[in-house]
Amino acid sequence: MAEVLFIHSLFVSYGKDVPREERIPYTVGEKLTPEVLSRLAEHIRSGRAQSVQLEDETRENSLAADFREGWATVYIVKEAENYFEFVNSGCPHDETPLNITGDGPTPKKHATDDLPLMAEIIVHFARTGSPLPACGWEHTIH
Repeated sequence: MAEVLFIHSLFVSYGKDVPREERIPYTVGEKLTPEVLSRLAEHIRSGRAQSVQLEDETRENSLAADFREGWATVYIVKEAENYFEFVNSGCPHDETPLNITGDGPTPKKHATDDLPLMAEIIVHFARTGSPLPACGWEHTIH
């Protein structure tokens, strides 16, 4: 029996240096498989991915991650109003601004240079719809 994933769609953006044939195209529904997630994890660990977006069918549960210059940041939305932002356990109060997203600076406390951990966070959410329990998360309601 095939593994049923929590998410329904995957979008990955890449820099111009990643050849088109190596990229993961926008993937929806049955085409989203554990093999695609494995490939995604490798693209994250190797630094090829620039951003990742995951959504369930309702679009009320999603994950967005951005990667720049060896750093990554991620947040998760649950039931459209619960936001979970990653907290770096090594510097949970560090407000040093990093330019990871196109939306302005990200405090270092919400970023990591541990790309294997980021791959694990993203694949865990894709499978379960939950933040990785081994990490710290700042939870807010919007």
